[in-house]
Amino acid sequence: MQRMVKKIALINPKTPLQKDNPRIFEMFQRNRERLKPWLAPPLNLLTIAALTPDEIEVKVIDEHYENIDFNQNYDLVGLTAMTQQAFRAYEIAKEFRKKNVPVVMGGIHASILPEEVLENVDSVFVGEAEELWKIYLDDLKNGEEKKIYKSENYYDLTNAPIPRYDLINFNAFKDTDNYFNYIPVQATRGCPHDCIFCVVSRLYGKKIREKSIEHVIEEIKYLHQYNRDSLILFADDNLFVDKRYAKDLLKSLIPLKIKYFAQSDISIAEDDELLALAYQSGCQIAFIGFESLRANSLGEINKNKWKMKQIEKYIQSIKKIQDNGIVAFGAFVIGFQNDDLFTFEEIKEFTIQNNIPGQFTIATPIPGSRLYQNLQQEGKLFSDIFWNKCSFYNMVFKHDKMTKVEAENALITLYDTVFNDENSLKRLNHMKNIYKKLPQRWIIEL
Repeated sequence: MQRMVKKIALINPKTPLQKDNPRIFEMFQRNRERLKPWLAPPLNLLTIAALTPDEIEVKVIDEHYENIDFNQNYDLVGLTAMTQQAFRAYEIAKEFRKKNVPVVMGGIHASILPEEVLENVDSVFVGEAEELWKIYLDDLKNGEEKKIYKSENYYDLTNAPIPRYDLINFNAFKDTDNYFNYIPVQATRGCPHDCIFCVVSRLYGKKIREKSIEHVIEEIKYLHQYNRDSLILFADDNLFVDKRYAKDLLKSLIPLKIKYFAQSDISIAEDDELLALAYQSGCQIAFIGFESLRANSLGEINKNKWKMKQIEKYIQSIKKIQDNGIVAFGAFVIGFQNDDLFTFEEIKEFTIQNNIPGQFTIATPIPGSRLYQNLQQEGKLFSDIFWNKCSFYNMVFKHDKMTKVEAENALITLYDTVFNDENSLKRLNHMKNIYKKLPQRWIIEL
């Protein structure tokens, strides 16, 4: 049946966050001034909107900031979802399908488990959807839509459109005090490390793909037409892997006078010029995947043992990053085979002594990851389907050295201690003293 497609809703479902675990949720609530969730408008949907023909009206709805009006007359609904959003995505799809509105879904969960997703929607995108979207729209109009649309090759980012930042509901975005808000910009895709708990290398490749620097600058300038003051997140999984590209990009960012944070591995500390450029270009925070303080746990993460080989550099690298005026925000994962309850204590002491904040999560076997495959084969998963518990704060499998309750209690104590008033003030004063010694940011002559 041919369809007229005049109005589309692209929806990012609400994430359950920590509400499925009352004890974890209460901990975040009592520390809420420093432990609000970091959330951003859905960059993937803003990109898909940019690829939609001009004659079609597009509304991007982020359920974290606004409610869905199920009484609106849409001709098509597009959903995205990470694993922890999947159940809510299915609920949304059910409501619209009752009204005979076709629903399509993409994103990480759909790419990993397309057959499950197809039980709840009409069509599924597997992989990167940029080259599939117009094909699907044409098929829908002609009544020839397929069940599965799969990208056979990695998307050439030199063809990327400028995301539709104009579709962000900035009033809702600015008014909420429930989240730390930022605006996403992406320069690269891919990650070479292929960590056991991650699916990025599987979905986006180990080789880094890059937009032209001119294109990235054009995106930021377009964003500034609608929002000039928000913190920018570079939504790259590892922005500084290609040091040559990163340096050229950072030099081009300096005149824009933006404030941003970016994800990186520890190798950023090996390049003094890169660190100086990161500071001068407005980098406030480097989110660094330390993952663990135990060599045997790090040895489980990468097949090539790359992260394990970096552990002796951690303290020196943190100091170098901080001395360049950038907050080293450490990401730690707890729950590897060699971890135990004392692992939480080790991380607590390390972060306090080195004046770094951290994101502390329990190893979570996301479908598609090698961790999921291993635990499933070993029969250690508490349940075969646990998507609403993939908040990274729940123990969802049997661990040989700690129980679920023990691990979650230790996680609560870790957060309560690292983010208490005393340690938070200590970190703040440490960075303030460093800033006093540094030159002003956004100085073009280096």
